[in-house]
Amino acid sequence: MRKTRLYKILFTGIVAAGIYSCTKSADDFTGTGGGLITHYILIKDSSFSPDVLTLQTGNSITFVNDTENEHSIVSDDSATILSGVILPHNSYYFRKDTVGTIRYHCGKHPSVKGVIYLNP
Repeated sequence: MRKTRLYKILFTGIVAAGIYSCTKSADDFTGTGGGLITHYILIKDSSFSPDVLTLQTGNSITFVNDTENEHSIVSDDSATILSGVILPHNSYYFRKDTVGTIRYHCGKHPSVKGVIYLNP
């Protein structure tokens, strides 16, 4: 009987600690991490915003699907960026460590295009 009660107390304590550790308000948050900048490109139904982006090599880009439809990001060379399906209100993270120009389009809407310029 004592073991059962001890197990219940331990279980309750573990669950309470787990719940507390998963809740954190924005005021409690102190972000840490690398100093690299993340840029955001919103995917609209008929455009990217911004559709031209110039940044330093090594910075990251997050494509955010701001629509109710599936989209994908494909570089014009069909190799540099291949996002796969980006579900509505989801995102795709991309980072390239080389200098150059990346022209891309929406895989589902090829007339929707954008350009990324990566500078040293």
